[in-house]
Amino acid sequence: MNLTATTSPTSPAAPERTLALPAAPAVWRLVAAFTLARLLLAALAPLTPQEAYYWSWSQFPSPGYFDHPPLATYSIWLTTHLVGKSVFGVKLAAVLWSLGWNLLLARLVREQFRDARLAFWALLALNLTLLYEIFGVSPTPDAPLLFGWVGTVWALGRVRLTGQGRWWLVAGFFLGLACMGKYPGALLGPVALAWVLLSPGQRRWLLRPEPYLAVLVAVLVFSPVLLWNAQHDWVSLTFQSTRRLGEMGSRFKPRFFAVLLATQALLLTPYVFWIAVRAAVAGGRALLARRLDDGERLLWVAAAVPLAIFVVASFRGNVKINWLIPVWWPLIVLGARAVLADPGRLRRLRAGLASAAVITVMGLGLTVVPNLPLPDDLNTWSGWPEAAARVDQVETQLRAGGERTFVFSPNYKISALIWFYRQRPERTYAHDILGERALQFDMFPQPADGLKGATGLLVLSDQSQSEIDLTRQVAPLFDRVERVAVVDAGGARRIEIYRCSGYKGKAAAHAGGPRD
Repeated sequence: MNLTATTSPTSPAAPERTLALPAAPAVWRLVAAFTLARLLLAALAPLTPQEAYYWSWSQFPSPGYFDHPPLATYSIWLTTHLVGKSVFGVKLAAVLWSLGWNLLLARLVREQFRDARLAFWALLALNLTLLYEIFGVSPTPDAPLLFGWVGTVWALGRVRLTGQGRWWLVAGFFLGLACMGKYPGALLGPVALAWVLLSPGQRRWLLRPEPYLAVLVAVLVFSPVLLWNAQHDWVSLTFQSTRRLGEMGSRFKPRFFAVLLATQALLLTPYVFWIAVRAAVAGGRALLARRLDDGERLLWVAAAVPLAIFVVASFRGNVKINWLIPVWWPLIVLGARAVLADPGRLRRLRAGLASAAVITVMGLGLTVVPNLPLPDDLNTWSGWPEAAARVDQVETQLRAGGERTFVFSPNYKISALIWFYRQRPERTYAHDILGERALQFDMFPQPADGLKGATGLLVLSDQSQSEIDLTRQVAPLFDRVERVAVVDAGGARRIEIYRCSGYKGKAAAHAGGPRD
């Protein structure tokens, strides 16, 4: 695999004027085309439970939340205020983050390798994967994390090309943004340190103040989350650290690594996964042989550090499919560069990306099919608008009879979906009503007059996450429980609504383990 240096400037004192870039109209057209495609998909695709959950946070803006830092939710708040409360409004946030990292990545590749053709093919490969397309329209914390990650690497690349310390401060700003998106952004600190230590031409920065000032900038950007955690017993940082470690356990579980390989190969599509893995292996060998320049080393380290951590973790527990989002893009750039260095492999590249396009289009196409019957609860989106409308109808009838009401479910995802699709402004509740932990739902404001004595409308579905024992978990908390409506979403989902009269309060709940 060819990972030799190109003709980019490598002197630490290279002047800014040497950075004139090759023209790249095809790159900008490609980014525009994929952005338009994402806007179309955002208009057609249904809302997922996790997206609804993050939208629910935006109803109560805060410097921090139980699960994650707030940047993804801030962007949802902004886009839904710009275009209105709609599925498109929620997903627009992710489209904008995706546009941002595409532009940054195009700039990074053109600057580091002086190659507009590489920028085109690398972006094409990235945007033809299920992984980057799914999270290009899904406004999870991974969207701002990826933007901040690419931005940090771009700024470090500017450090390399210009030799100017001010770019360290820009890197610190992007690192802070990455952490404001998701806590794993902190791994960019070890990435930057490893790059400096492994690059003889960059070690001089260890004796300069700029890298340390960059850390201060990152901490300042991230400080609202730190202050919020300090005021809330460090609940979020604890949740994402000790809980994750506790889930992994101490036993060696290679099956989780096998699952990780299979899911990542599918989400990246087999061809793109292959060139990325080849780049990881070839880059490691070239590093040991001292054949990487600082630019190549930067991209390789930006992927290798988190990849090593998550691979090790996968032998102890389940590594979620989105955790490796920051990992693959640098390897895809390096992999595409190796392919383009061999003219004989260009036909294979085109065929491989054509197969990736087919897989991605088919995968995304499934999400826009209404009431698609899928096994194992894979269809998470059907039936909720209809269920929310039925809840509103039942609640209107009950309130007309003078009853105080509230809506809840045994799972925060179901509660968030019902909340989003209801026409009423009131919040919904989750398993906090049952006296159990309910993540961010525990931290939403409670009504001043409490809920005791009110009628709860319980929403259940035929999904495994909705399993609950009505007799043991619900009936003791209410005077009476009766089913009042059933919603059938074309055979894809069955949703039941129960009227639970005379709520007795959480204190009446039976002791039980946490549900999250």
